[in-house]
Amino acid sequence: MSEVTGSGGSFDAALGALRRYLMEKGNLFDRGPSYEGDGKVLSSVKQTVQMYRELGYSKLMEFGNPPVYAVLARGHREIHIFQPRDPKVREWLENRAAPKNDPAMEAYLLERAGLRESDLPVDDTPRHFHVNEVDDVFIASTDDPD
Repeated sequence: MSEVTGSGGSFDAALGALRRYLMEKGNLFDRGPSYEGDGKVLSSVKQTVQMYRELGYSKLMEFGNPPVYAVLARGHREIHIFQPRDPKVREWLENRAAPKNDPAMEAYLLERAGLRESDLPVDDTPRHFHVNEVDDVFIASTDDPD
C-alpha cells in the first residue's frame, strides 16, 4: 500500500493488522539513542518519510492526515516512523528506565487496540526492533538480516 490510508472500515482493518503484526509473540523492542537537533531536524512523520525515501526506502503505508504513522522498507529492513498521540505511550517511550518489553504496557496496548493475548500470532522469525527518538519523531527499525 503506497497511498495514505483513508477513513472507514479499511483504515480500521489496516490499523488492526499493523497492531497485531507489531505485537506478535516473540518480537523484541530495544531502546536506541535519542537525538535532538538544532532546530528540530525531524519535526514530523511526513518529513521523516521523505528523508528515508531519498535514502532508497519504499513507503508501504501511512496513517493520518497529516501522517502520524508510516512504514517503509528497503530489502528486509523495516522502518516504522511515528508520533504517538497517547500520552501514556509517549511517556513510556521517552522514559529511558522503563522496560521496552513491559507486560503492563503490553496489556495496555492490547486493551487500547481491542485485542486479547490470544489474538496475537506467534512469529516463526521474530523481529528485533530498535526504537530511537529524533526530535519529535520515533523511529523503530529492524535488524537487517542481509
